Amino acid sequence: VKHLADTFMMRNGFSLKTMSHLKIVDATSGTVKFNLTVEQGDSNIYNTMHGGLGASLVDLCSSVAILSKCKRWGISTDMQISYLKGAPVGKDITIVGQCDRAGKTLAFSSCLIYNEKGDLLLKGQHTKFMGTPLVDLELDDELD
Repeated sequence: VKHLADTFMMRNGFSLKTMSHLKIVDATSGTVKFNLTVEQGDSNIYNTMHGGLGASLVDLCSSVAILSKCKRWGISTDMQISYLKGAPVGKDITIVGQCDRAGKTLAFSSCLIYNEKGDLLLKGQHTKFMGTPLVDLELDDELD
C-alpha cells in the first residue's frame, strides 16, 4: 500500500509540487497515515498552516486512502472541511486518510489532522466519482 501511495503522489504534478515534504508513516487497505512539518511556505499571514494546504491535504490523503482500498482513480465531486485549530510553522502534524465506503460509482472518505499533542486541528469529508481500475503495468504487481 505504501508503494502504491508513493507512486500515486509522485505522478500527480500538483501533489508533487505542493506536498513534497509529506511522509507516509503507516498504511493499510483503506487507511493511510501521514506526517508533515508545517513550513514557512505552507503558512498564512498568522504564521500557521494555510487553509488551502489543509484542503489539499484532505484531497490528497483521502484520495490515497480510497486508492489503497479499491485500486481505482476517482474525480472529486464534493469536499467539506472544518478548521478547528491552527498549526504553527515548525510544528509536526499527523494526517489520517480513511476510505469510509467505496461503491461502484462513488467513494466516501474522511480525513483528520492532529497536532503533536493529539488535538484535532481539521476534519474533512471527501466524495469521489470512481473511474476505471488501474491498468498501469508498473502498479499491477503492487495490487496482487
